[in-house]
Amino acid sequence: MSKPKRHHWWPMAQSSHWTDRSGKVFVTRRDGSYFKANPINIGVESELYTRFADDGSKDTAIEQWFADTIDGTISSVLDYFLDSGNLRSREHRGDPTQAKTLKTLGYLVKKRVQYFPFADAPRAALASYIAALLVRHPEYLAKLTDFHSNDPQLRDSRSAALDNMVYLHGVYSDKVAESTLIITRRAGAAEYLFADGGLVVKEPWGDPKGLPFDIHTPLTPDLAIQVFPMPTGMNLTEVSVMDANTQGVARQNRIILAAANRFVFCRGVPPSKFIAKHFGQPAPELYGYRFVNGKLETRYYPDRQ
Repeated sequence: MSKPKRHHWWPMAQSSHWTDRSGKVFVTRRDGSYFKANPINIGVESELYTRFADDGSKDTAIEQWFADTIDGTISSVLDYFLDSGNLRSREHRGDPTQAKTLKTLGYLVKKRVQYFPFADAPRAALASYIAALLVRHPEYLAKLTDFHSNDPQLRDSRSAALDNMVYLHGVYSDKVAESTLIITRRAGAAEYLFADGGLVVKEPWGDPKGLPFDIHTPLTPDLAIQVFPMPTGMNLTEVSVMDANTQGVARQNRIILAAANRFVFCRGVPPSKFIAKHFGQPAPELYGYRFVNGKLETRYYPDRQ
């Protein structure tokens, strides 16, 4: 009998960006203890995206689609962002009050705005990748399965959930592709962490389709990305870039740690005390935003620490 196919829900397992020179990643537990593991052995579940026919045959087309269409195209996009030679800059008259807030949040304030030119094709590939990080997670798929299991007319709620997962991937992907994207780069020793809880997503205000408004996710230990769905007419031909110091990276890592279930992954030696302290703890929402007359207003709440 053949072994059940093991499906990766952790797409970074396909990328060397998350491994050290030995080809392994550090895996940290809730108590801060950690071990090293080969990525091929983490973030996997048997038959996660497999369809089962009445005759017992298995269809693994969805897993193959993830591997070829999504994981197979993101590597070049990550390499593009990791190459500082692709950066461009321009003059910018910043608001002194906003600059002070950015410094408080742990960002480096520069005289020139930095950005990556970003064409439609790589933007679509990145959007597809981010959407996949959300919908392919076991917890997300479990929610879809539970939702469809309440329909008495459905004979196969799992198959319906897989169909819905693929459909929602397209919906989320389209939404992210038309959003404002901001790359943050670590400017110190602290790395971006990734946890087994997956992405942390805020839902939009008053959107009947339930599309994600605010998405934060690390792309590599050196890069993270923030997704802000904005009013139409925004410049989608570039991606803004901000550098975060150790404080700024820690603030973003707390967002990811809030969703951790069992493990946290990183390339370098883990900040075990920091991980143990914030594992599964809600991250403070230091700033909020709203749209006023088509413009984004941001408010900082210094008392939320």
